[in-house]
Amino acid sequence: MMPSNAPFSFASGDETQPRLARNFLKDQTTGILRDYIVSGRIPPGTQLIEREVGAQLGVSRAPVRDALTELEKEGLVVTKKNGRFVISLTERDVRELYQIRLELERLAVTLAAQNNTPENCAQLKQSLQQMREAISQHDLARHIEADVAMHWLVWQQANNQHLLRMLSSMIGPVFMFVANNASAYDWEETLALHEDLVDCITAGNVTAAAESLERHLDNALHRSLKVLQDLA
Repeated sequence: MMPSNAPFSFASGDETQPRLARNFLKDQTTGILRDYIVSGRIPPGTQLIEREVGAQLGVSRAPVRDALTELEKEGLVVTKKNGRFVISLTERDVRELYQIRLELERLAVTLAAQNNTPENCAQLKQSLQQMREAISQHDLARHIEADVAMHWLVWQQANNQHLLRMLSSMIGPVFMFVANNASAYDWEETLALHEDLVDCITAGNVTAAAESLERHLDNALHRSLKVLQDLA
């Protein structure tokens, strides 16, 4: 999906348009905008104007301003001379993000393999099944959600809160890129890579899990770079 320069707006008549409770407005606003950006419902390059976003969500500008500041820290929003925009990744961005992701996530899968409790293994296998079902139904949006959820499970099962925070702060742009270019990916191949990774983690094989993760991210990087080349 090519970047959009249009101001942010929910689809007209969208029955799923969120309505926020008055409590925790900043966190709720951040969560909704994050989900919309990562899922591709707000495309890269979209300008996010506090007043307009607030009007769409039914909140004042203050929680929107706080939310955009938080999303900028996460790498999903960037400030330019004429306002704030959803980030559009360059080839350099993609290469550098995957370089960092490889080091952090290799540690995460290593720790997760060491913490392969029956409960953790069952959760990973359930997440795999959700990916299989999404593919069988040709539901790419659901597949992406399951993909993101599986990685979150691995990070959480690593049981290192500081590692989880570091991964959370940089992974959003990667998943956003994938969501916006979902049709360009071979999801059967992606599923096979996830299956291999889960097998290694649930077996408690630390070395194999790290090697599987390297294959997984090498595949993801090359596919992302090809998408950028095709868009050029």
